Amino acid sequence: MKTILYVLTICLLCSNTTYAQLDSIYDQGNFRTYRIHVPAGYSANNPYPLVLNLHGLNSNALLQQSLTQFNTVADSLGFIVVYPNARKIGSKRIWIAATDTTFLSNLVDSIRLDYATNNCLFVTGMSQGGILTYKFASTSKHLITAIAVGSGNMSTAFQNASTLAATIPLMHFHGTADTIVDYNGEPLGYPPVDSSIQWWVQHNNCTTTPIVTILPNIDLTDSSTVEKYYYGGGTNGSEVTFYKILNGGHTWSGAFPTPILGHTNQDIHQSTLIGDFFDGFCSTTTSLSEVKAQEFYKIYPNPFKEQLTISCLGDTPTTIVLYDNISRQILKKSFNHSTTLNTNHLSSGFYFYELWQVNHCIDTGKIIKH
Repeated sequence: MKTILYVLTICLLCSNTTYAQLDSIYDQGNFRTYRIHVPAGYSANNPYPLVLNLHGLNSNALLQQSLTQFNTVADSLGFIVVYPNARKIGSKRIWIAATDTTFLSNLVDSIRLDYATNNCLFVTGMSQGGILTYKFASTSKHLITAIAVGSGNMSTAFQNASTLAATIPLMHFHGTADTIVDYNGEPLGYPPVDSSIQWWVQHNNCTTTPIVTILPNIDLTDSSTVEKYYYGGGTNGSEVTFYKILNGGHTWSGAFPTPILGHTNQDIHQSTLIGDFFDGFCSTTTSLSEVKAQEFYKIYPNPFKEQLTISCLGDTPTTIVLYDNISRQILKKSFNHSTTLNTNHLSSGFYFYELWQVNHCIDTGKIIKH
């Protein structure tokens, strides 16, 4: 593992990496560090989606930033991305789920206090960071919008303990020649990756027959190809997308090749796919026009439970139209100044709204019911 880390350090730090600030929070008796990158043109007047990007065993935040090159994705899509550091225990930097799920939760709270964020929270991770992504997403007090895992897995014991966890859109990448987080499973309680994907398909109540796409073999020198399996139609708009990297190693597709970890596929760019996947589940806009519109109305609380209140300045009659996650209109109500909707009959999940005044749509957005 020391040899692997040394090779990764040499290969990744020589790559082009956009700036991210090092910071820390005091958590559970220790100072915990992280790197944070705000998108180009960041303004405290606009809310941004938040992405946690978790490194693997014996790696660190800087290496994960360099490996994934996710800052470029964050700039193009308008994300704030945070790379937390695991604690160093002895000679290894390792995630401890029992305490680090709390650390990540407290880190989200801290970032949301210091930066302009909206309600979209995404988590991605590599290897042990992918394993922690599954753990955090299934146990967090925060509502996770979607997750993406590279070369991670979910233990059988944790699957059995997570039957009541929220349904969460998932994108997973795994090489069939990965022997570090073995594609075929491990005797210590990790099932084959295909079995874990099927667990999520069933958990999210997706259609069990996937749409299978054989992706073009663009790079003939990377000794690998890609199959995409898409399972849609899940609860609250959830889905599962699985990129099976045939003959791929313990690697991040599209990244700088690290031969000691196996073949790195170059037919796809994993970070770009993850960014687009996340962006598709966060319809909140961060434009100045939206900010100006929101000076004249409020929709709260968001997330909501039994009731949802809409208030507007001025005397112009306003209409709110509410849609579910497959664009079916489920509510339409006109009001002056303010109204409070009884939402007991609505199931948990994502909803989209339109606000209309004098035959003009003044704003749209997404709200979430716990």
